Amino acid sequence: MKESLTMNFKVTSRDLNPKGEARLTSLAGFFQEIAYQHAEKLGFGYHDLLAGQTFWVLSRMKIRILQYPLWDDEIRVQTWPCGLDKLFAMRDFRIFSGSGQVIGLASTAWLIVGNQTRRPARPSDQLDQYREGQDKPFAEKLRKIALPEDMSRVDLRSVVYSDLDVVGHVNNVKYMEWCIDAAGETGLRRGIGTFEINFMHESRFGDEIEIRGTPAGEEEVFFLGRGTFDDREIFRAHLTWDQALS
Repeated sequence: MKESLTMNFKVTSRDLNPKGEARLTSLAGFFQEIAYQHAEKLGFGYHDLLAGQTFWVLSRMKIRILQYPLWDDEIRVQTWPCGLDKLFAMRDFRIFSGSGQVIGLASTAWLIVGNQTRRPARPSDQLDQYREGQDKPFAEKLRKIALPEDMSRVDLRSVVYSDLDVVGHVNNVKYMEWCIDAAGETGLRRGIGTFEINFMHESRFGDEIEIRGTPAGEEEVFFLGRGTFDDREIFRAHLTWDQALS
């Protein structure tokens, strides 16, 4: 596969949920690490963008887990950039078991954002060269998640220091954690099959985020994170349980 990178990861004790499986957020952390490493190798990584007073922001992500790896499992994660969709730089992933079976798929859309303006910048033509010859894990494009009207408050979060990443805002994995926590016992009992999330605006230290959701006992559940400080949408998320995989 053209311009792909594969890295090996081991599921350690810190990656486990109470069922002894890798946490979805740990797998998302693996995606984040390999994406960083690959972008650096291709010449448009964190330090390259920093020189131009910009940085990467994850805007949309969809993960589908077919089989969760277990404690001490050795897995391989493969990633490849797949060109531009308007302002979005697209990057996809596959997870392989030790035996080579595909056990997970993911697709992501990234924006390049100005350090000072905090607004999206147009990607360079350098990224567009990776459009051709790439294989897509999902037939459908990443979407803006449509939310139902019947959502109620399920949690309230204040952004603390440990939520922040290297650019000073809440890391994408933290928003995923908040949604999984809000799903409660249902999420633990049934397991997450598909997790899709839109990151709408950044939040920073001290911000308060109201999380609204639909009942976790349904086949799918939706979440909305909204800042109480300015009423802006911070994120939207859609989860299906592993019995509802399609």
